[in-house]
Amino acid sequence: MKKFRVEVDGEEFIVNIEEIGSEGSGAKSASNTSNAGSRNAAAAKKTAPKKAAPKPKRKPQKEMSAPADVGEGDVLAPMPGSILEIDVKKGDTVSKGDILVVLEAMKMENEITAAQSGTVKDIKVRVGDSVDAEDILLVIE
Repeated sequence: MKKFRVEVDGEEFIVNIEEIGSEGSGAKSASNTSNAGSRNAAAAKKTAPKKAAPKPKRKPQKEMSAPADVGEGDVLAPMPGSILEIDVKKGDTVSKGDILVVLEAMKMENEITAAQSGTVKDIKVRVGDSVDAEDILLVIE
């Protein structure tokens, strides 16, 4: 059994805790508490140990859809990070698979490529910008 000093709502308590499942452990209760100093002993008796409620089962997470204001030619950030390079300019013609932007995330450089061929209509970010996942980086028409 180990003793711990615990503070709850500004009151200190000395708590004896027994590890369950270890060798030599009996069916002793772990609720031996005593008040430290001249604190109110009645407060220590108010808090009886409670059984933990069972965790609710999680529903499978639905696949996230793109934000409502995203257009067909918008190129989105796949993850949060910082813009290291922008390899295209407004008005450039790009082909499917061309590298558009280099995004640094978790100390790795990620090349963001064009999902379709077209012309770069607008660039929404600059080098050094921080972006969140699903932010629009640029628009291809």
